[in-house]
Amino acid sequence: MNERDCLQKIRNLGVRLQELELARPQPGKSYTSVALDFLFKEHQLERPTGAPLEYTLRTLGKALMERHQLKFQRLDATAIVDYFCRFYRVH
Repeated sequence: MNERDCLQKIRNLGVRLQELELARPQPGKSYTSVALDFLFKEHQLERPTGAPLEYTLRTLGKALMERHQLKFQRLDATAIVDYFCRFYRVH
């Protein structure tokens, strides 16, 4: 999946989190940013600032794997975004 599609999925996740009343969009913040902030906060991690999307998502994925002993066959941005989209039922 290219970065544009990945960002769109994360944006959709942000919209879903708002629908579930788990996160609130703040003035000047995109749904994508809201979703990433929520996921990092939810997993008690500090979100890397100024890092590329791939690195940011891999950081989240590695922490998730360690804490919940999950096994990804491939740990890339697509797999991590797909995991959260399935978890929060984003279509």
